[in-house]
Amino acid sequence: MYSINPTEKFELIVIFDDSDSKEELLGITELEQTLENVDLKLYIKESECSNVVFVECERNCVEAAKQIKNTPSKRISHIIPINSVLKTNFDEIISKIRELSLELIESGDTFNVKCDVMKNTELTKDQIIDVVKADLIDLNLKFDDKNPKWQIYIGVIGENTGLSIIKSNDLI
Repeated sequence: MYSINPTEKFELIVIFDDSDSKEELLGITELEQTLENVDLKLYIKESECSNVVFVECERNCVEAAKQIKNTPSKRISHIIPINSVLKTNFDEIISKIRELSLELIESGDTFNVKCDVMKNTELTKDQIIDVVKADLIDLNLKFDDKNPKWQIYIGVIGENTGLSIIKSNDLI
């Protein structure tokens, strides 16, 4: 299958509480100060959304996210470690989630799917979740929205999509 390269490279998606551009700047400043305090070498990039930034990191993104989350914050709402980044394309998203799931999740394990769609009018959150759920159930995985072993996150942010498959006990 032909793969479409993303326009950005990142290992974390950071979502701020407010979509106001002034708040985003305050959030970025707060994130930069947090990074100075936890001795992490990260590079912050703006996204197409005013309340979302992408972060490149040199080491384990789950550990980096935990360190950021453990630092007091007034503006950071969510930090999502990312396994894979691709250019937003419905078929590519489904294919890559399937590939990552086969690589990381054992048959019979439970999962839940969360999705954010921002700055994209072609895809809907429900459309993506429904197809991913059905596809993974076909792989002998079990959907469980209460107590899943695995959390699958799909962050469609304009022309870039970040995918995350993480054990629930590693959630940030």
